[in-house]
Amino acid sequence: VLEDKIDFEELDPALFETISNIKICACGTSYHSALTSAYLFERIAKIPCQVEIASEFRYKEPLLREDTLFITISQSGETADTLEALKMAKRAGLSSLSICNVDNSSIVRESNAAILTRAGIEKGVASTKAFATQTMVLWMLAIYVAQVKKTIDQSLLDSELLAMRQTPKSLLVNDKLHSKMTRLSKRYLHGHGFFFIGRDLFFPLALEGALKLKEISYLHAEGYPSGEMKHGPIALADSELFTVALMPKSLHYEKIKSNVEELCARDATLLAISPEPFELADDFVKTHYDSHPMLEFFEMMVVTQLLALEVSIRLGNDVDMPRNLAKSVTVE
Repeated sequence: VLEDKIDFEELDPALFETISNIKICACGTSYHSALTSAYLFERIAKIPCQVEIASEFRYKEPLLREDTLFITISQSGETADTLEALKMAKRAGLSSLSICNVDNSSIVRESNAAILTRAGIEKGVASTKAFATQTMVLWMLAIYVAQVKKTIDQSLLDSELLAMRQTPKSLLVNDKLHSKMTRLSKRYLHGHGFFFIGRDLFFPLALEGALKLKEISYLHAEGYPSGEMKHGPIALADSELFTVALMPKSLHYEKIKSNVEELCARDATLLAISPEPFELADDFVKTHYDSHPMLEFFEMMVVTQLLALEVSIRLGNDVDMPRNLAKSVTVE
């Protein structure tokens, strides 16, 4: 992040000059960072972006256009389904870019270009800092593509860069927050399961929050767009259904508030994460308001990760080595 622009020394701007579409393939947590980035590519770079689950993409006989940039995301760089999806795209003549944490991995070697997230070694199987660094790199890449294609004005560029420089403060975990999550977690050990709900950028974060919880606590959890609850899932609402609502002030607050009120009217137990106090919430975690949604995004990410951590610890689980999971999925 330079004073007045984003620069990737490892990238040739020519890679982006002729593309008119972006397709991203990934699995698991990387898929959630990809979903988040689709909002950013279309909003900032003004370029269409589609996101695919790699294991599904491989077998759907996709129609691929040569003016598409094919991006793969993988923490390990060895994810089998993602690697095979990349090979398919290369055979179809697409330019490729990988985002990985491991240099010289199979996906990095197979790609035309690569960006390393440099998250360092992540000992726990459930990915946390890899998700944060992937999302950050994709945000930077959206701005970089906008610069190359001249689809961003200086005012928007300045506001994006300012928000990016402020991101580290959104990732801080203070003792007060950690203590609150430790106390709060005891309410959420037994029940039918969890819904994590959010809108816009916060829908992929809801998916990721649910995944983290189920990975290490072994409790059932689902992520949903909050506007979809009335299309079926609200039938499950009762006092034993725990709802974690991501309610940023910077994006669609009144809309998600209305959705959450419908759940509360059906006696769902609610944990609200928001800068704005919500009187119907059974539990409330106050976050900081910022006009840029990505700063609220990263702070709420930390809260959902702490919730998964503390629930898992209370249940006596091995947080770093959850059952049935491997750090790198190298088979189908």
